[in-house]
Amino acid sequence: MSENPNRSLIGTGIIAFAVIASTMLLGNSVVRARGGGEIKVTGSARKDIDSDMIAWTGRIAYRSDTMGNGYSAVKTAISKLTDYLKSKGLTEKEIVIGAVQTTALYEEKKEGGYDNGGYRSIKGYDVSQAVTVRSTKVNEVEQISRESTDLIAQGVPLVSETPQFFYTKIGDVKREILGLAAEDARKRAEEVASKSGAGVGDVRGVRMAPLQITPRYDFEIYDSGYNDLTSKEKSISAVVTVTFGVK
Repeated sequence: MSENPNRSLIGTGIIAFAVIASTMLLGNSVVRARGGGEIKVTGSARKDIDSDMIAWTGRIAYRSDTMGNGYSAVKTAISKLTDYLKSKGLTEKEIVIGAVQTTALYEEKKEGGYDNGGYRSIKGYDVSQAVTVRSTKVNEVEQISRESTDLIAQGVPLVSETPQFFYTKIGDVKREILGLAAEDARKRAEEVASKSGAGVGDVRGVRMAPLQITPRYDFEIYDSGYNDLTSKEKSISAVVTVTFGVK
């Protein structure tokens, strides 16, 4: 007696549905049963953090016909900038004044060669100096970085760089987030093992992926890890792959 083709089709559909359903139950876990009674599971964890330190640099630059005039102009502008920062509540300990940088500017080569026996004449100097703020007053310094360009209206040639945001307790958070990822891996392993009537045994091996510190709403994964310095609000995420014994 021949088999009913409709019944065969229904049976195939039930098997396909079961495969899809079991895949959904596993979610993001990566599981592989191995010889010797082992199971390998990937766990993950993510935690939001807020930066507790900021670094911002403002740079003063002048072009002058003489080095002395350029240095004098920079010194005056740096004084105005530091006074401005102090007026915003920053202390001398939070303000670091860098070294003066000087670059000589030479005359272009003329037709027929150089004057002065083949040497180019100096036509002027670029003179610059930077002031860097490092502070735990994150919101205040972030606002200063935006408003400091008001000094340009006062004739101060200021270039404001993008602030960098740091989280100084990252070591403690790393330990916490790795522990949470390991807990997630065990929960996934127990879920998978229980469906076959088995239990999860001891840890046979652990592999940690590079940590990801990204802007709060950035979920991209970087192979070599990532440490974002551009965002005040960040997230740290960890992925661990754990091999458990099965009992």
